[in-house]
Amino acid sequence: MAMGQREVVGQTVTSAESVFARDRPLYLESESGKIDRYPRNVWLRWGLRLVAALPFVSVAVWFHLASGGNWDGTANGALAERVSTLPWGSSDVAALAELYPIISSVAALIIPGGAFGLGVAGALVGGLLIQLTIQSMQRKEFPFPVRIVFILTLALTPMFAYVVTTSFEAALGLTFFGLGMIDLVRFVTYANTQAGFRAGLLFACSALSDFTGLFVAMVAAIAAALIVRSRAASRLANAIVVVFPTLALLGSLMVLGVAFRLGPLAMIRGDLHWDTARAADVAQFLATPSGVLYLVPTAVVVLTAIVLRYPGVGAVAPLMTAMILLAYIVGLTPPGLAGINYLLMLLLAVAVVPKPTTVTMVAVVCATSVILWGIGWAQAFDNDTVSAWMHVLTGGAR
Repeated sequence: MAMGQREVVGQTVTSAESVFARDRPLYLESESGKIDRYPRNVWLRWGLRLVAALPFVSVAVWFHLASGGNWDGTANGALAERVSTLPWGSSDVAALAELYPIISSVAALIIPGGAFGLGVAGALVGGLLIQLTIQSMQRKEFPFPVRIVFILTLALTPMFAYVVTTSFEAALGLTFFGLGMIDLVRFVTYANTQAGFRAGLLFACSALSDFTGLFVAMVAAIAAALIVRSRAASRLANAIVVVFPTLALLGSLMVLGVAFRLGPLAMIRGDLHWDTARAADVAQFLATPSGVLYLVPTAVVVLTAIVLRYPGVGAVAPLMTAMILLAYIVGLTPPGLAGINYLLMLLLAVAVVPKPTTVTMVAVVCATSVILWGIGWAQAFDNDTVSAWMHVLTGGAR
């Protein structure tokens, strides 16, 4: 008879010891069950966040001065204009749809300074994201060279500076997504149940902050079934925990729209219809050198995952890219937005790639990060929107 079981009148009864042994996770995040924040002192943490944000705040101020306060053509400009024209006195329920994405819209109403104020706020969010990314790598005990290279890759590409200073929606969405992926790994790989519920809420917040978050949350659920797991038979349960808050949110909005006879998708300001013209544009773009460059970060993440023998991580990357392109085709991408796929690949790599344990793995991860850094600069010069933004920063006319 197996250890942990006893026979009672011809029946096998599982003892408490065997239940606990079976439920013990394969991987432990910490022997004590607690992991420290980084830095441990709260003042140092906030100081690091502010220091990380200051360069991007400077970029937002620089762009505002160089452009003469003209934020037309940026996502922040579109957001500031939309919230300033919301029909607050209207009794029409359809007016509520203009608030979506709710978190970004409400924040834009509160933040002073219009598009410029949103640029500064996005820069502060970017500083928070950098500090929390550093904290995640510190907790996972990434080797020091890996931490340095990853952070420099994220912070020193024009794509990151462009997004956090010109698209408050995307900055919030990326931050919630990045934090959600970090907690997703803590949930799936280290069996931290609290982190799982928090990851689900963070993905829902991403969906409430940025249209792309609606689709990214679905990919996160798939990731929960593909990355390294502490409990082998937990694929479906992991996916449900992660995606449930977002599905509940969408379901509530659909019920609200139907209840007021506006249509199931009215509350998210669109019908999510397949735009044939946009789909043709995407297909044509992907066949060009610029389109190939757009897909290179995804290919790099896939190849790195294969080399490191984590194919599940590699499978997530093309799904993420496909969802971003789908968001554009159905008309959910705001104007003036660029660089989202590139930044999502970086955040995915930081959050999901396990700790490198050999010199070869460290070299591969560092090389991947450097390659992605170079791709980020190449994409910035190749993308017309980002190039125009950099042109203004360097003294050119809009």
